[in-house]
Amino acid sequence: MPEVTSKTFSENQSSQHRKSTTMEQQVWEACLDVIKDKINPLAFKTWFLPIRPLNFSGSELTIEVPSQFFYEWIEENYSSFLKQALKEVIGPEARLMYSIVMDKSQGQPVTIELPHQNTMNGDFISASRSSEKQPDNHVDFERNLARFETHLNSKYTFETLIRGDCNSLAFAAAKAVAQSPGQNAFNPLVIYGGVGLGKTHIMQAVGNSVRLNRLSERVLYVSSEKFAIDFVNAIQNGKIQEFSSFYRSIDVLIIDDIQFFSGKEKTQEEIFHIFNTLHQSNKQIILSADRPIKDIKGIEDRLISRFNWGLSADIQPPDYETRKAIILSKLHQSGVNLNESVIEFIATNVTENVRELEGCIVKLLAAQSLDNQEIDLHFTKSTLKDIIRHTTKQLTLDTIEKAICSYFLITPNDLKGKSKKKEIAVGRQVAMYLAKQMTDSSLKTIGLHFGGRDHSTVIHAVNTMAKKVESGTDERKKIEEIKKRIEILSM
Repeated sequence: MPEVTSKTFSENQSSQHRKSTTMEQQVWEACLDVIKDKINPLAFKTWFLPIRPLNFSGSELTIEVPSQFFYEWIEENYSSFLKQALKEVIGPEARLMYSIVMDKSQGQPVTIELPHQNTMNGDFISASRSSEKQPDNHVDFERNLARFETHLNSKYTFETLIRGDCNSLAFAAAKAVAQSPGQNAFNPLVIYGGVGLGKTHIMQAVGNSVRLNRLSERVLYVSSEKFAIDFVNAIQNGKIQEFSSFYRSIDVLIIDDIQFFSGKEKTQEEIFHIFNTLHQSNKQIILSADRPIKDIKGIEDRLISRFNWGLSADIQPPDYETRKAIILSKLHQSGVNLNESVIEFIATNVTENVRELEGCIVKLLAAQSLDNQEIDLHFTKSTLKDIIRHTTKQLTLDTIEKAICSYFLITPNDLKGKSKKKEIAVGRQVAMYLAKQMTDSSLKTIGLHFGGRDHSTVIHAVNTMAKKVESGTDERKKIEEIKKRIEILSM
């Protein structure tokens, strides 16, 4: 491998500039000169200017990117441009290493170094993780982990999981299991809920935490479909003993979507025996389903009984505040800022599925990169029309009710009930005030909608709020913020 010097790219650099910059800066700037002519300016500014060169040694360049998402996006969309630039600037033996700074909720940032997926000579550099202190046996431990395929996704950690009322029990139970797998009352831990709510994320967070804290290396995540297919193949190939022995050797077994075992009698029998062995050996079992265990048809009673030995925790669709936090977290990971109205539009209209929330952000960033446009509300509505299908709604009392409940964190029953708690009473008055101001509904209709109240109650609410808005800056700001939510809901 020939030594790489600044002469490789001297045509692009003046001698004075070379004196004021480091070798890695010169190499990276030369790479940028190659790349910038091949992609649109906005994409170049968004995805390449934030990158910082850290080190250049021999033929290996290390660059720092601001997040895991950033790294994945670069590798998926611009890998070929990077490969060509490195080849032109450094030569055919060029190697690229990523240094990814991941902010943790507490403590110092952790840097994760990963190899470029398209190393020139086809060899991968071993991934390494660095923090403030590493034990002496760190390298050996990482080598041991590499021998066992866990099928865990490193992105699914407790740090990247947004906690809210919708998943608080599942989150707390998963954290407890991660700290003492198999040595707690939550065995098995069953997490159930609808599609795209984060069940897989929470389960894999347990596995990643167990391995990171070196509690065990034998952690396995498997979908019910893969388990069933592997079981059938083991029977056909006469390897059922090896199959059974392997699963009984696992310390933390994570099986996703167990409702798909319904009706598979032989598979259920094998699960039954594996479950018994692991549970008796104080090994941790974590399961997920799309509904409560008792509601799954076609599962043997003896299995249902065992699945109910531990704790079942449900995950509900996220509320508005949690949805907004998820969006902000995804934006932080990608190093991108969006207009508040865009964030509110997505958080208000994508209500049932965490996966769709994240998908909206990815699609917006992709569209921006390709179309070279600013991400405003109009661009967002146009880009996400296939995901958010109902972008035009008639303003109704139901829409106002939904916005009020979201703002004041109360339920429709609270709003329409007889409670005189301050936040509920104020919310009720604001709802009536805005209903009168923003719709053609009569006083009688408004009163009936908000709990069967008469027109005099509506008049009193309207007059009270009108005086508050007229005399108080804070009240005006509150009303304007609620109006924005109503407008977004009615788009």
